[in-house]
Amino acid sequence: MFLDTLFNDRKRLYYACMPHKEILAIIPARGGSKGIPRKNVRMFGGKPLIAHTIDAAKEAPSVNRIIVSTDDAEIARVSKECGAEVPFLRPRELATSASKVVDAVIHLLEKLKADEAYEPTYILLLQPTSPLRTSEDVERAVKLFFDAEADSLVSVCRTENVLMTKDAEDVLTVQNPELLSSPNRQELPAFYKFDGSMIYLTKTEILLKEHSFIAGKLVGYEIPRWRGADMDELQDFVVGELIFKNKDEIERAIQDFL
Repeated sequence: MFLDTLFNDRKRLYYACMPHKEILAIIPARGGSKGIPRKNVRMFGGKPLIAHTIDAAKEAPSVNRIIVSTDDAEIARVSKECGAEVPFLRPRELATSASKVVDAVIHLLEKLKADEAYEPTYILLLQPTSPLRTSEDVERAVKLFFDAEADSLVSVCRTENVLMTKDAEDVLTVQNPELLSSPNRQELPAFYKFDGSMIYLTKTEILLKEHSFIAGKLVGYEIPRWRGADMDELQDFVVGELIFKNKDEIERAIQDFL
């Protein structure tokens, strides 16, 4: 008990004295999953799904600390074995299917401040369902964030141009009429969507104030569409693993094609 207390006191002092330019990577991974049971610890490409995200964070030089937020003992054990911290389990009420990730992150930050006097300057949120994310993606996103002097960053990928929507009666409404005036695709504006939420990066003060990862000056880090897979359904997992196992060949083929 004495040694634990001494260790915690020294850790509190260490973090309290650190320069306030800390990037804390948080990986949210609750135990319940309806689409793919136990998906965060399910084997994907030879190791647990969550291990790919932990590895990407570990290999990114800009990341100072990696914490997994989970309510699940097995996920906590696997995460620690992969090199991440799990200083405590997430409360059950913040780990339901209706729970918001931002609430779990804010709870984590408040507890770290109370327990360790630790207050990171930036929060890097990495969803474990994006195993095609790389450490290079993380580093490029961080560079873009600072170069742009942004408040928030989110990764995105290109999508089809949004021309019309259809209601329950099959009635079409033109949302972007300017798209009808140009037959040349190259002249049309680019549209983007979330890519499976590979990367969120925001100032901690902005997150705590707005309760959102998308606030203030927002910039987008573009991920190629073929790597924007999100492991939410069984088909995502199967197709995603095929892409993962052949990603080098796919990358070469795309480059050679150009």
